[in-house]
Amino acid sequence: MKKIALVALVAATLCGCGQKDSDTIKMITEATFPPYEFLRGQEIVGIDVEICRAVAQKLGKKFSCDTVDFDSVIPAVISGKAHLAAAGITVTEDRKKNVDFSDPYVKTGIVVIYKKDNPFTDKAQLKGRRIGVQAGTTSEAFVTDELKQEPERAKSPAEAVAALKAGRVEFVIADVDPAKNCVKGEESLALSDFITSEEYAIAIKKGQPELLQTINETIAEIKADGRLAQWVKAYTEEADKLKEL
Repeated sequence: MKKIALVALVAATLCGCGQKDSDTIKMITEATFPPYEFLRGQEIVGIDVEICRAVAQKLGKKFSCDTVDFDSVIPAVISGKAHLAAAGITVTEDRKKNVDFSDPYVKTGIVVIYKKDNPFTDKAQLKGRRIGVQAGTTSEAFVTDELKQEPERAKSPAEAVAALKAGRVEFVIADVDPAKNCVKGEESLALSDFITSEEYAIAIKKGQPELLQTINETIAEIKADGRLAQWVKAYTEEADKLKEL
């Protein structure tokens, strides 16, 4: 009874969030981050999409998903344009100041993509080099905060890797999963080991403890019943096939 009452309370709260369709949970993402979110034709699919869809199902609501540039994802939930933000979003102290995060659902990290004829061996090697990153990500923060320099910003890891192949940057820093996708089939490129350790979580507008609890319950359930593992396997395989096309 307690869980039923909680879900009802969350649903009632969401009806006043300013969305045009109060029966719909809206997710905001950046759909160039396989296997977590990517385009299958015109449809946005991926691990994060399935997690957020499961949250909507738990609330008894319909589900929708839109894509924007990554640096607009968190502002969308802060402004109330979306209920859930999920885009391989790393939990950081700076982001915690602006949004509330769910329990993490994956542990990951960022890596260096490099040309084999210019091998990467140590983080000290990055200092003063031209480094490509996706704008608004922890890879960008690593360059600005840890290396104390400005990176070459791109809209996606794939765009940054294109700059690497063209010689416009010397290294690319990216989350490991899209990095793996970017180097698949590229004989001239390689990946480093992790240079940081990170966790992904869902972000929501502050001050919604009932919604946050529902999200955390959903994450616990999909881990326990094996759905999360199934989605990771299925979407990783699909993303790998897309890279081969």
